[in-house]
Amino acid sequence: MKKFSLLVLTLCLSAFALMAQAPTKLNVKLLNNHFQHVNLTTAYGSSMQTLASAEIKNDQFNMNVTLLNDIYKLDFGNGSSMLLVITPGETVDMTLDAENLQQIVSVTGSPTMSHVKEMAYLAMHRKEVVDSINAELDKDKDKIYWTDFAQKFNLYRQTNDDVDGYLLSAFDIVDSLYKTLSQSVVNGKVKGSAVEECADLANRMLKKLEIHYTPFANYQENVDRYYDFSGKRMEGFDKFYQTFDQYQSNLHARHEIAKNAIGTMMPTVKELLAEHDSLAYNNLWSKKGNQTKWVNHVAETLTPSLKNAAGQKAAYQNLMVNDKANADALVAQSQDNVSRVVSKYQQAYNEMDAYMTARLKDEIKANKEDICVLMFLDIFSRDQNAALHTEVITALHNKYPDHAIVKDRWNYMNSPASKVAIGAIAPELEFPDPDGKMRKLSDLRGKVVLVDFWASWCGPCRRENPNVTNIYSKYHDKGFEVFSVSLDSDAASWKRAIEADKLVWPNHVSDLKKWQSKAAAIYGVSSIPSTFLLDKEGRIVQRNLRGADLERAVKQLVEQ
Repeated sequence: MKKFSLLVLTLCLSAFALMAQAPTKLNVKLLNNHFQHVNLTTAYGSSMQTLASAEIKNDQFNMNVTLLNDIYKLDFGNGSSMLLVITPGETVDMTLDAENLQQIVSVTGSPTMSHVKEMAYLAMHRKEVVDSINAELDKDKDKIYWTDFAQKFNLYRQTNDDVDGYLLSAFDIVDSLYKTLSQSVVNGKVKGSAVEECADLANRMLKKLEIHYTPFANYQENVDRYYDFSGKRMEGFDKFYQTFDQYQSNLHARHEIAKNAIGTMMPTVKELLAEHDSLAYNNLWSKKGNQTKWVNHVAETLTPSLKNAAGQKAAYQNLMVNDKANADALVAQSQDNVSRVVSKYQQAYNEMDAYMTARLKDEIKANKEDICVLMFLDIFSRDQNAALHTEVITALHNKYPDHAIVKDRWNYMNSPASKVAIGAIAPELEFPDPDGKMRKLSDLRGKVVLVDFWASWCGPCRRENPNVTNIYSKYHDKGFEVFSVSLDSDAASWKRAIEADKLVWPNHVSDLKKWQSKAAAIYGVSSIPSTFLLDKEGRIVQRNLRGADLERAVKQLVEQ
């Protein structure tokens, strides 16, 4: 009976609170209207509830509602909706554009919705500025030219590198075939004891020579079609184009070496292979006399060319070395040219974004006690804007302590998880070191700091310690420190582990309470190893990084 009475009392009080609110009148005009019906619904919660409805006639609708001061939603159907704040007792006249419901064309009668209009404009304009700068960058002729050049040249270079690989193998085959014939053929006649082996080797080498030379032949035939660099050159980049011309000159020179050394013998190679295949096809290859005749023919027709080609590999490689340096320079310079263009737009973006961001933040702060700011606060991530979130949620909690969203964020903001979230200033730690001296985390402000929760009895912690000591030795002189918090309960074990693992930094602390450690409670640590990487301002920027990931993060922070 008591429970029933309490329920009735609660319902009555809720109804009384609602009835105590003055009705709100909504008069809305729609430009470019294509809607016929609209529902006023809840804006958040597990399920959407319809609170009022209206038919849209003559491109306008009216609603009289009695609701608590809160955020609601006008739902026009088919995914078209907008958020608004109902303030009891107001008569609100609004004009909306049905093609863009996120922007309010005009509003009177509601200071809160006027703030919403301004913040929505700033948020949208901030995005429009970014989009417009990106659009200008995409159309920038210099950026297009250098991006296209860099992409095309990278492919061109890779193709040339592949061709070099094939041709160097071809030179090696030529050298091997020349040595084989020199050892097995004397005065134009193959040694009787070497006929079968020499014939087999020569046939296989000639086939491999054809296979490795063919990609180069195809390249020569198609390169101008796929890699045309004959277009107009940019003014003011004479040195760049001189390097490019030298690259192509060296490329042409070494390809001429290949054509003269190997290409000139390829028709003969094909004929010899065809001769071999004909003998094999007609079952005549197994006869030693045919093999002898074929090897002698190979020696007679190819030996002078093979001897000449075998000595050309070094000249080819020398030109490759020169071209590698030129190619590296061209890639770097073309990418730098792209970066210079992009940086110009990046600077313009940064300046405008900073200006628009500051205006929007100022508008949010100026109205931090108005529930409408919840519609815009999350534009700025909590991780990167902890102070803004704290200021706004604190102000809203003072005014709306029972509001569902405000209460949820207030509770999170005051939870251990929030205090050690990415972007938060690391909570203070002050505990004794092995000698009983009190050490404070805040004394390391200005340094990049790894707060490392570990223990002597923790195997994974001990296995990660060598990596931490390695990073400490590399970056300590550049401003990196480690603040080790032990969850040991035995002082002797703690000290032995520090010495055994060579944890040479001075900042080791523990209250020797194991899982009842106050430090662990402050940081919400329930398993180890557990780490928090702090920037020079003492802000948490990463959590639980290991190995190479930790080193990369430390390196980036100390070099900032």
